[in-house]
Amino acid sequence: MASNGIHKLQIAAAAIIVAAISVVSAFAARKASSAASEEARLKAEYIFLEAADAYESERFDDYYMLLRRAHALDPSDAYIAGAMGEIELVSSLTDSIGRERAYRNVLNRFYADPSNYYYGLVAASIAKDSRRYADIRDIWATLDSVFPDRTEPALNLASVYLVEYILGDTSAYRKSLDIYERLQRGLPGDIALASYKIRNFAAARDTASIVSELERLRVEAPASVDANLFIGSNFAAIGMGDSAMTFFDRAAAMDPSNGTVYLARADYFRQKGDSAAYDREVFEALESPTLEFEPKFDLLTKYVQTLYADSLQRPRIEELFRVLQDVNPGEPDLHAFYGAYKATIDQPAEAAEQYSYCVALDPENVDAWQAMVMSYGTAGDTEHLLTSAREAMKRFPSQLYFPMAATGGLVLEKRLPEALELLDSVNPADFANDRQRSLYHGQRGDILYALELPDSAIVEYDKAVSLDPENYMAMNNAAYYMSERGQNLDRASLYASLAVDSDPQNPTYLDTYAWVLFKKKEYKQARDVMDRALRVYSLIEDSTATAPVEIPDDSAAVEDVIEVVEEVSAENVVGEPSVEIFDHAGDIYYMAGEPEKALQFWKAALDLTPDDPKIRRKVKEKAYFFE
Repeated sequence: MASNGIHKLQIAAAAIIVAAISVVSAFAARKASSAASEEARLKAEYIFLEAADAYESERFDDYYMLLRRAHALDPSDAYIAGAMGEIELVSSLTDSIGRERAYRNVLNRFYADPSNYYYGLVAASIAKDSRRYADIRDIWATLDSVFPDRTEPALNLASVYLVEYILGDTSAYRKSLDIYERLQRGLPGDIALASYKIRNFAAARDTASIVSELERLRVEAPASVDANLFIGSNFAAIGMGDSAMTFFDRAAAMDPSNGTVYLARADYFRQKGDSAAYDREVFEALESPTLEFEPKFDLLTKYVQTLYADSLQRPRIEELFRVLQDVNPGEPDLHAFYGAYKATIDQPAEAAEQYSYCVALDPENVDAWQAMVMSYGTAGDTEHLLTSAREAMKRFPSQLYFPMAATGGLVLEKRLPEALELLDSVNPADFANDRQRSLYHGQRGDILYALELPDSAIVEYDKAVSLDPENYMAMNNAAYYMSERGQNLDRASLYASLAVDSDPQNPTYLDTYAWVLFKKKEYKQARDVMDRALRVYSLIEDSTATAPVEIPDDSAAVEDVIEVVEEVSAENVVGEPSVEIFDHAGDIYYMAGEPEKALQFWKAALDLTPDDPKIRRKVKEKAYFFE
């Protein structure tokens, strides 16, 4: 039968391949088991070899079944039991008792043949996962004794001793250091070994020993740039700044063009808070021809992220970008980051330029294409927006952003037939999911309504909502346009209420809902909802209050009302109140029986659009007119 978790074998069953390579010698070294007959033992050996062949052929179900059969024939065979143990340890079907048995079988397999290095690695890994430090120690100690020329067992054994020291075994500390010193005798001046020893000293808070170890490394590797940088960095870490700079300077003198030296010194000055020295080292590092681009880019990123908000630092940041571009031309990530910086400081045209360089170097970078199109839009450069968005549509047909951005740019320029034509050139089936297809149909509905095709627009909105019941913008727009035509007001009310429920502080949704209720002649409810919209703009300080909005009676205060609304809305990031907000508020207040306050809202609307004849008539006649 097949096991439900059989393909988890790939996690651990690579052991069988190694086992198969050495299986002949393993069997030769093993004595016949007293727990199984000679015939059963030989048959188990044969089936074990068949299992190895099945695994190499990626017939994992066969592998598992053959291994089980071999184990059943000779359960005392350490090699077969160990292979079974690996499978049982990764199987979700193994209970706690079975896991303990499997764990022991894996360890027994290793101790049955300590010369099999791979068995030792598997046993050590499983012991580590189980946090059985005594077993880990014993396994690495055995491997270290069997393979004295290999550094891996010794280093791992030393690490285990350090863990045991941290857990409370003080004698383990000296054992760990003894191993490192043994290895150092054969590898004088080795930075990695010095690093391991310093880790021990740091765990013991032994600063004096750290200094002694750094001195040892200085004597053993006096002409090594890397060693001097390592020594300097460690002196900096323990607060010995003067000593750190001494070794950084030595490294710089040995190789003045080595950018890593300037990188190390820059990090030191950054931590110290010496901005002038930090700037100097940053420039030196970026100008270095030997330092790889990645560390330079990381350094630049940290520098810009730290200082971009300070406008006084912008000339220096610009110079850093120039320097790095001169030394490392043709790096798309650098242009993308420069574009992001330009966008952050509100220079969208310059941002778009940098993104254009990025996509020229890396045409498949969809994020850079999106950022470039967005930057053109923010800059008001519709033609470049359209050109880049259309090109991106060809490259990335499944990406909704590009047709949406292109049609949005055309709509802003009132080029509605072009917008519809562009949108119709897209196949919504290419998009990744129904949510994206819903946004597509919502956009199409907006364009059709603007083209005075309301029935077709409502069909598109309904498609959008059916594809994504949480497309509240489509619901809002459909509700508003249905209310404007006085049609399907019950459905409009449902859509508008759902949109408001999704975002109770959205003034656009609130205005639409209030207007639908107004069209349904539910004037009191319309007034209550409109008040909520007006509170979003903080015309009433208490956002939970239910009192009506207070509008000054004198017409001279209308400008003040608008200024207050604009100021507060900017703070709350809700945008400026539209003419429709004031105009609808006036209509709703008038029909709710408050004509004087309605007049003030109409005056506020007229101040925003002085040429609107309908609003002018309302102000002049001080009355609402049914259309």
